[in-house]
Amino acid sequence: MTIHFTWRITKYNPKYRDEKGIYLRDEWTSVSEIGSITNQDVILTIHDYISTENRYVEAILDMMSCLNIQKLSISGLEKRENTLDITNFPSLYSEKMRSLYDQATNGLWLEKDQISDISRLILREKMWCKLKCDSKMYIHFGYDFYMFIGSEMMCEDTINNIEKSGLYVEDFISPIKEED
Repeated sequence: MTIHFTWRITKYNPKYRDEKGIYLRDEWTSVSEIGSITNQDVILTIHDYISTENRYVEAILDMMSCLNIQKLSISGLEKRENTLDITNFPSLYSEKMRSLYDQATNGLWLEKDQISDISRLILREKMWCKLKCDSKMYIHFGYDFYMFIGSEMMCEDTINNIEKSGLYVEDFISPIKEED
């Protein structure tokens, strides 16, 4: 099998993109903005941030379920620090998440609960990596809450459920090279 379907999954409504695909609205893009005023003159709360982050994690787990994948491996790992800095919002980081940060290495196969935690670490800009399962599926993360999923199957019901959750799914080839 090989990757036949690719999507960009974001919290950004595509109707606010220009003809070059550039997003035109000013929206929050980082965990560091919790407590700041957003473009709608509303403070981004931890609850609102976690709600969005949960939708991304659920999208990954739902796609894995559709493809009957139990594990994904890490490649292209980059860590921001040698040890996880949780100075800002320490309540967002469980002991399990902190331990996973220390253990993460290229080639490590992750179970679903670990995939949830590592995805959160990536979305919170603490690390970056690609997640994949052979030629069945990949997950790539870009800056500012851009996520790219490639799949060997369409998984139409899963894509519909991701859209119903409030995320936007667009046919899109990941700009991140899948070299390893």
